[in-house]
Amino acid sequence: MSRLILALALSAVAFPQDMAPGAPRLELKAPALGDRAEIRIESTFELDVKSSSTQEPEAAVTKQLSFVRTQEFSQVVQEVQNGSVKSHRITCSTAKLQRSGTNLAPVTETSEIEGKIFVVSRGEKGRSVRFDNGDPAPVDADGLGAWEEVAKLLPQGEAKEGATWKVDAAGLAGLISVPDLPTPTGSFDVKLEKMAEGQAVLVFTGTLEGTTVKGFKTKVTVAEGRLTFDTAKSRPVSLTVVGSLEATKVINQRVAKANELRQVDERVGEVKVTSRKLEVKVEFR
Repeated sequence: MSRLILALALSAVAFPQDMAPGAPRLELKAPALGDRAEIRIESTFELDVKSSSTQEPEAAVTKQLSFVRTQEFSQVVQEVQNGSVKSHRITCSTAKLQRSGTNLAPVTETSEIEGKIFVVSRGEKGRSVRFDNGDPAPVDADGLGAWEEVAKLLPQGEAKEGATWKVDAAGLAGLISVPDLPTPTGSFDVKLEKMAEGQAVLVFTGTLEGTTVKGFKTKVTVAEGRLTFDTAKSRPVSLTVVGSLEATKVINQRVAKANELRQVDERVGEVKVTSRKLEVKVEFR
């Protein structure tokens, strides 16, 4: 018994509390060629679209639109360089969009990306998407591979419950199904809410703003984002986002100035879009 007590005492000296192992780090699993993942994305956007004219502002028209999108992808690591993925091969097995709204009966459409194979590459200029034969990809494919950006939500250092940090929202637009914001700005406040039973739960809020490729000045507010991360497998389990969207576009018309040999843009109206519901859910398998 005395030997056991002595051994315990020596252990306490050799490993004092201030030298105990630190808190774990949350990091994505190091990639390897051939690594596979299945991704399912469901998003719901319910919008009010208000069109108004400067000549008859009281005659503004508001329409309601609803978009429910379901997508499923299979992803394989195709190229790794210096420990980072340079390209993924992504197969889209399902891409459905259900549209409905004012004077629009519900209709379900199949996107042109369904059944197609794409290569998503990453380089100095960011992420690019093309068909596997090298041809340019359609607009519906712009968000492919954006789910890998969940890594930007993870803490840079040790993971401790209650810890908070900020992240630049610029690279996360695709996560919220708004991939056509070329240069968004904004930030997210992230908090490690819980670590238990092999999972870490991160919550985040914030905004991102920018102008879409179609000229809408857009602001997306994330009221509640939630990322569940498998600490044993070092990969995400799910991502959910609940928030709101506001977008405005001024409608101009080229008109000739009286007594002048030139034309100018004159405001003739405005289109304003506000969301009644914005929800996105991503599942990783």
